[in-house]
Amino acid sequence: MCESSQFRPPVRSIPPGMKTRIRTAIQTEFEAGRLKGRGKIRNVAEGGVFVGTDQVPDQGEMVVLSFRDHQGRALDVSGLVWWTTTENGGQHRAPGFGMRFLEDSEDYLRFYESLR
Repeated sequence: MCESSQFRPPVRSIPPGMKTRIRTAIQTEFEAGRLKGRGKIRNVAEGGVFVGTDQVPDQGEMVVLSFRDHQGRALDVSGLVWWTTTENGGQHRAPGFGMRFLEDSEDYLRFYESLR
């Protein structure tokens, strides 16, 4: 007989720097390979963002996001499509992708800190 304390549900590993997420609804445009799309940044973290969009790029693609902060300043950030909602169909409220930054951006970190 298996005790319930031994059961562990599967957990997606969250990379360091992505654990503190802040909910947002920021309009963005993005490019990933030949795909150009629009969406909303649904949450931000120090190490990346989640973009809600019907135009979901493939996992592993490089992506560039362009958006404006709450003061109207333009920001462009780039990173890697770390995961997509298409990988786990039905487990997400809305389609989209998680993007992980590969380099630190002082402008993005200032933006992130301004939301905290």
